[in-house]
Amino acid sequence: MKDVLKLIRQAQWRWDFSVASHGASFHAPQEIQRILGHGLDRALQARLSIAKVLAKNGFTGDVPMPDISTKEKAQQYIGLDMKKEHQEKEQFLKVTVPKWLEKAKAKGRLAQI
Repeated sequence: MKDVLKLIRQAQWRWDFSVASHGASFHAPQEIQRILGHGLDRALQARLSIAKVLAKNGFTGDVPMPDISTKEKAQQYIGLDMKKEHQEKEQFLKVTVPKWLEKAKAKGRLAQI
């Protein structure tokens, strides 16, 4: 699996680089297509390697996949406690942000409202 994980990471790096470079598809479309193509190739290599491992171990059926078709389902699948996350965010907005604003005002970095 070490080689497969490496290929997956390489594919993801290429995707991230391509889509995070906001103007890259306009300014260098051929280069971005080349990089994305390399990423897709690495993803394919990873899939083929995984298929070989599965076949070698006698598994020939479909690999069961979780339903992550929505943001909520994906959050639930990875075990995020969204109620807790929302409570922490609310606390952050009520406690931390006002402190930051007061410090910024005291240092003259924020216009007085």
